Amino acid sequence: MTNVIDSIDHPYWSHLGNAVREARTGQRLSQQHVAGSVGLSVRDLAALESGFIPPEAADTLGRIRLAAFDDVLGWEKGTARKHVTEAVSAAVRPEMITVRVTMAGDRSTYSQAAWVRLGKAVQAARAALRMTKPVLAYAVQSTSKTMLRLEEGRVFGDPRTAPPGDYNSEKYWFKRLALLELALEWDEGMARQILDNTATK
Repeated sequence: MTNVIDSIDHPYWSHLGNAVREARTGQRLSQQHVAGSVGLSVRDLAALESGFIPPEAADTLGRIRLAAFDDVLGWEKGTARKHVTEAVSAAVRPEMITVRVTMAGDRSTYSQAAWVRLGKAVQAARAALRMTKPVLAYAVQSTSKTMLRLEEGRVFGDPRTAPPGDYNSEKYWFKRLALLELALEWDEGMARQILDNTATK
């Protein structure tokens, strides 16, 4: 059985990246040593450990043997795979899934007011971190224009309720909420809490 996870989404690699960084530094192993042992470049290993993984690095990670991390870090067999699969499982827990109809005939999960609320929170957090729009856009694998639309709340679940050609889709942003939380140093699930209007101050 192959020990490769194909096309794994970026956010789920961060759990493995944290564990690799802690184990590597605890054993005083260099990034170069670990990267060479698992078949990565030092740059891609650094991206994995940081949690900010560009698309080309994510493609490389999807082809590596996870067991190689077990070998070089002295982990029990299957530990690296477990870090990734547990992260995926946690992200799709039934209690994390909310479906809400905002208006008759609309397929949106959240109202535009909810996306405006998230957009304002993103803008405030980005300003507090002195992060530019392009930097945040890169961190969530997007563009500055798309980030501007999010910050202005121009996100819709249904094209019928959106201005033609000037909106982001909910589906697009749902895939990037975990990246957004990593980039803005928010707790896991914070973006959904803001959308749900259940976030505590």
